[in-house]
Amino acid sequence: MQLILWRKQKLSSIIAICVVVLAVLICLRLSVWQYQRGEQKQQQLSQLAVSKEQGVMNWQALQSLPSDLNKTGLQVKVSGEVNKQHYWLLDNQIYQGQVGYDLLAAVTIAGEKAPLIVNFGWLKAPQDRNQLPVVAWPSTATFAATVQLKQGNLKGFTLADQIGAEQGWPKRIQGIDLAIFSAQLAEPVQGFIGYRNEADGIATPHYKSVVMGPDKHYAYAVQWLLIGLACVVIAYFAMRRRGYENKPT
Repeated sequence: MQLILWRKQKLSSIIAICVVVLAVLICLRLSVWQYQRGEQKQQQLSQLAVSKEQGVMNWQALQSLPSDLNKTGLQVKVSGEVNKQHYWLLDNQIYQGQVGYDLLAAVTIAGEKAPLIVNFGWLKAPQDRNQLPVVAWPSTATFAATVQLKQGNLKGFTLADQIGAEQGWPKRIQGIDLAIFSAQLAEPVQGFIGYRNEADGIATPHYKSVVMGPDKHYAYAVQWLLIGLACVVIAYFAMRRRGYENKPT
């Protein structure tokens, strides 16, 4: 009987140790991940600072930059013709607590075959999900504004398998994919996207280059590390107390 009881206690101790080790490993992994995210955000801020020092560029100056240079953060003054018949509405965009869409359209710049996809900003969603917001395009076809470029991971987080498979225009989409936009327009597009910084009556710009700063990621890294340490301390005292309780008198 005592042998069976001893085996049960040993098995439960092994299971408890395995659970604690697993919890600590998860906490450590999350801590490292948050630290890496903080480093990425720090690099992104440094890149944005360098881009800001360069000031607003014109399109010709942009084209003279190396093709392999990541153009995220660059401020560029563009002028061209907006494709008002074919545009996209990026779903599930929150602005000041309200649900809406981001308006994206292709802008053909003079002398360029590949248009630039521009995010004009936020539009409030109608109450009826089956309806899309009406875009108040200006009568003039010419578009002239300063945009901030973003290149690289544009899709963002989405649970949808396809970012936009609807027929007809405008298209409601769940993410940004320049390759899909190019296929839908039946023409190549620029390898980066531009974000409007100034309101123009069409939509409300709300783009932020960095939503969460590196300091918060570092704080979360320390938090997960402390949680892992707390798991070890609690498990140690729990097993120690259990050893005292099971000690023969």
